[in-house]
Amino acid sequence: MTLTAPTKDNRSRTDYKLISADSHLTEPGDLWTSRVDKKYRERVPHMVHLDEGAAWVMEGVPQPIAFGFTVCAGNRPADMRDWMHIDEMRSGGWDPSKRLEELDLDRVDAEVLFPNRPWQAVVANKDAELHLAMMRAYNDWLSEYCSYAPDRLGGMAGIPNRGVAEAVAEIERVGALPGIVGFNLSCYPHGDAVLSADDDPVWAALEAIGKPVAIHVSLGDAMPFQLVANKLPGTVHFYDAPGRMLELIFGGVLDRFPGLRFAMTEVDCGWVPYFVDQANDNYLRHEKATLVGKELARLPGDYIRDFFWFSFITDMYGIENRHRIGVDRMLWSNDYPHIVSDWPYSWKSINAQFAGVPADERQAILAGNAQSLYKFGTA
Repeated sequence: MTLTAPTKDNRSRTDYKLISADSHLTEPGDLWTSRVDKKYRERVPHMVHLDEGAAWVMEGVPQPIAFGFTVCAGNRPADMRDWMHIDEMRSGGWDPSKRLEELDLDRVDAEVLFPNRPWQAVVANKDAELHLAMMRAYNDWLSEYCSYAPDRLGGMAGIPNRGVAEAVAEIERVGALPGIVGFNLSCYPHGDAVLSADDDPVWAALEAIGKPVAIHVSLGDAMPFQLVANKLPGTVHFYDAPGRMLELIFGGVLDRFPGLRFAMTEVDCGWVPYFVDQANDNYLRHEKATLVGKELARLPGDYIRDFFWFSFITDMYGIENRHRIGVDRMLWSNDYPHIVSDWPYSWKSINAQFAGVPADERQAILAGNAQSLYKFGTA
């Protein structure tokens, strides 16, 4: 296949036509072993190289976990497999200079970067001291990676979830680091996936910094696991998002901290108008009965409209109903380098999906909304 060669100087952009609001890194195998105190080095995620391919060994996970499905974008279908060797993978996941070449091949101007397969082992580790050490190591590496080209690479820093005070301190430390455009919430800071008023100091710290908070697919506190056959990944990615939004709304978080902004990432958009209608209708039916004492200042749909953005990879139904979702609340992504990505032909898929969409709306969904939310090109 013929691909366009990357530009000679490709670190910066002033005109954004395509921003992926959800792409992924491939953490280097020594990310944690090279950065944490030596007393932890036998316990942190590290990579091993087996006959069948590279895999992560993680405390609390019974067997090595392959990750080829997270790095195989652009491969032939026969070469999309979970067990792969490092020399079969594209190196942009850990080398930012190579990443820019990969972006240029797909004509993507910038991307918001999330972690990959070993991340959930950091989130789910119950040792508070070790957990924080791993979070700090990841955030430092992320900042260094994205600082190579901050106009194009936007890092989503991890929020610690083994103590509120520690989470606040890390947010304040990381918020000023170069290359960080937002925060990735994987589990509530107090320690589980059920909202608590104990987390209010964290919301206050995030509001003060002014960078958005992303929930990537869902919140959870379980260790990662090897993908299994007879499952269809991605089809249930929106399951957590509706209840999570109601939890934040009825928990009063958005009233107490009106400066917060949430990016519901990799959950698609087409379901949003239906959910808003149902949430509003059921609230009105229950407000004077089962919700006495829990009344809201506004309808649920008003909170959703003001506080939440939604990213999608392909969502024809969502694009057709973009005005009910809010054109300014939709974020395109390519999920690179995961198996579902259209790299390096994202524009082919985009042009098919966006046929008939006016130029200004197309620009907003493909780049403008992400640029505004994550402040690309303003550093």
